[in-house]
Amino acid sequence: MTREEHELLKPSVAKLEALRARVAEIEGRELSESQFARRFLRFSDSAWASIRSGGYLASFESTRDKLVAAIEDIEGRIPELANAADLARQFQATSLARAVIAAIKRAREGVDGRRVVVVLAPTGHGKTTIADYLRSKGAITVEGRQAWRNAYRAFCADVARAAGRKLSSSMPESRLEEEMLLTLSAKPRTLFIDEANTMSAKCANAIKTIVNKTECCVVIAAIPELWDRFLCGSLQEAAQLINRCQPILRASGITQADAKLFLPSAAAAVPGALKRIVEAANAFGGIRTVMSIAATLGEHEAMDAAAVDAALRIESDNLAASGLASLEK
Repeated sequence: MTREEHELLKPSVAKLEALRARVAEIEGRELSESQFARRFLRFSDSAWASIRSGGYLASFESTRDKLVAAIEDIEGRIPELANAADLARQFQATSLARAVIAAIKRAREGVDGRRVVVVLAPTGHGKTTIADYLRSKGAITVEGRQAWRNAYRAFCADVARAAGRKLSSSMPESRLEEEMLLTLSAKPRTLFIDEANTMSAKCANAIKTIVNKTECCVVIAAIPELWDRFLCGSLQEAAQLINRCQPILRASGITQADAKLFLPSAAAAVPGALKRIVEAANAFGGIRTVMSIAATLGEHEAMDAAAVDAALRIESDNLAASGLASLEK
């Protein structure tokens, strides 16, 4: 590449350096040039350094096209990055979330090849919120669907798509599986599978294969009763999968400390309020119920027992209107 051609690349280089600063501002942390290259560019960090210094020797046309494509890609991802940063800032680490994060850390350390984390919790206890938070930190997240029960192709295509590779589910099954594994191998990350009770026995085998053939950590999140039903129908495959698991996390309910994360401090200080709110949340809705009660309490000028009574009554009335059991004993 000539000196004149390097000069022609300078505006694109300057634009990318400005985008690096923008991403760092959004995420609230320093982002070095090498980190930026690894995350966003189609160059190694050493190649990116050579481009910036004017010493890169590769084809001008190819380099220019890659720089332009990187600019367009990053500009298109700015809203996604901003949303992820907001999620990370707003995330409340409940007892379940802390347990999941700790289990993932152990799994990524790869002790005894146990790189599968199983998270079992009722609806409303934060499984999807944890998935969203992990995605903001770079995890691959995919939600199970009924098609997985009878179509292994759908599982492979959905996982590959979540990892950034669009594949047609009409491809031969063996080719789809191979391409999924190649995609996951290219950049090992955490793969979070929500609503995992929709998996078939072949999907369970696929997770075992992912752990065996890639460096990914796999998190499986499901509703306890539905997961137990899945196990009963896939005993042999489930046994092999569980042999690769960290100790299974089975949430028994939210705690007062969990509820306190979401409630106004004045409401949490009302005598007996935390206990009553947690009892209501564990009866139905989990963290979602706590958040709904917190929103109702936020509309009250006075934070007292009467306000808590009113908020609980509203939740109870909503359940009754929906045809579900009341929260009141």
